[in-house]
Amino acid sequence: MVVVTNGKLAFSRDRIVSATHASKNFGECRSRAKHEPIFVTDRNASVETVIMGYDEYEAMALELERLRVEKLHAEAAARLAEVDADPKGAVIPLREVLGEEGYRDFLAINADDVPDEELFA
Repeated sequence: MVVVTNGKLAFSRDRIVSATHASKNFGECRSRAKHEPIFVTDRNASVETVIMGYDEYEAMALELERLRVEKLHAEAAARLAEVDADPKGAVIPLREVLGEEGYRDFLAINADDVPDEELFA
């Protein structure tokens, strides 16, 4: 489990190992990392790498993706509420919705290049 204090990760010294120790004792580090992340330091004693078990990594990655989707939905809901609140029916430019790169890609589409089967499938 990750502990955050004042916007920083908090962990005990016994979870910190040097890169030299990690390379010479990788099996031990892997075993320990199945239970809790191991923080590997560089020559300046700064944490540069984390060794963690797959289950914890997978849970973290899935939670991050869930939060990204949740944020996208919240932003979409906020935009819809903004449009609904405007009595004139505010228009959001397509460029703003797609972003610059997406808008350029949209403009580059040739409608004749899309087969009818894809449009009406």
